[in-house]
Amino acid sequence: MAIPTFAGIGLLQNVFATSFDTNGNYDKVIILNFDDGRLSQYTNAKPVLDKYGFKATFYVVCNYIGKKPGYMDWNEIETLHREGHDIGSHSMDHVHLEKLPKKDIEYQVGESKICLQKHGINVTSFAYPFDGGSDDKTVVDIVAKYYDLARSGNDALTYLKCNSPNVQPRQTDCRTYTDGNDLTYANRYTVRAWSQSQDAAPAENKISDSIMVDKFIRVVNSQTKYNNAGTIKAIPIIIYHRVGDNREGIYNIDMKQFDTQMKYLHDNGYKVLTMADLGYNEQGNYLYIKDLKSGTEQPGENVTAPTVAPTAPATNATTNVTTPTVAPTAPATNATTNVTAPTVAPTGNPILDTLKQLFGLK
Repeated sequence: MAIPTFAGIGLLQNVFATSFDTNGNYDKVIILNFDDGRLSQYTNAKPVLDKYGFKATFYVVCNYIGKKPGYMDWNEIETLHREGHDIGSHSMDHVHLEKLPKKDIEYQVGESKICLQKHGINVTSFAYPFDGGSDDKTVVDIVAKYYDLARSGNDALTYLKCNSPNVQPRQTDCRTYTDGNDLTYANRYTVRAWSQSQDAAPAENKISDSIMVDKFIRVVNSQTKYNNAGTIKAIPIIIYHRVGDNREGIYNIDMKQFDTQMKYLHDNGYKVLTMADLGYNEQGNYLYIKDLKSGTEQPGENVTAPTVAPTAPATNATTNVTTPTVAPTAPATNATTNVTAPTVAPTGNPILDTLKQLFGLK
């Protein structure tokens, strides 16, 4: 929708740039992911998320749901979805996609989307099992047929223009392929995330909670050098697996540490998002936050402009835009009907007064 030019366009742009009521100062965002659909994510992580008002993306393995001990059932998955959490696909059987023939990749990737759709969940993103296959053209091309985005690892930040300074030669956008038909390091089907499980140790050689919390804080704050004045250019995406599951130490975060991390996000004003909040600009080839202007993302349709006084009469206003009522600057010469003129006292008639005097009339 074209928006006519008027005074206050700067204000309009600020509105787009400061969604989430940030007043232009919202620089800290984060996306939380939970992989595999483990039961502890529902029984242990969800109450903590609820306490702090956070939503997350849960990547589930369809053939595990309600079938494998230690994993969620459909009632729990559907409850997460109904309560506003984002559900993503993590394949049918959690296998190494890059090791499969093409028809089996199609099944693992495509059927898992259909599996979730049968339960009223329209998934838009995919997570590669074992982070495998994101550098395989066959796998990526099949994923691209079914999903808007796909997530891999293992970087502390996702750069919305895929222009990580740590990757050389440095990318300038998020195109999937280079001009030489090679896969790029970061693109919409290889959205980078950090799994703290890969930095953790088994229970018998456990890293202290304070060290892991410090690492978490460094990772989530690594965005501050890129984000300022309400413009977001880089986002940390954090992956969890087991939460408070004491049966196995690997890939597990204990409850105290998890609560500490979530409390840190809450107390320090982080906006917690899901993967569903990420969009992709096809023309500019970059990622953006759907409800927040990021980088050079421009406002789209369905946005209501604030009412401001025009500096000049609009000659080609678009439809559905209401012109504010302003007081006329000159008297109207062609008054419409149903306008009542004010009553004023007569000033007298000189001719009639003269006749009265001549004929002695009162």
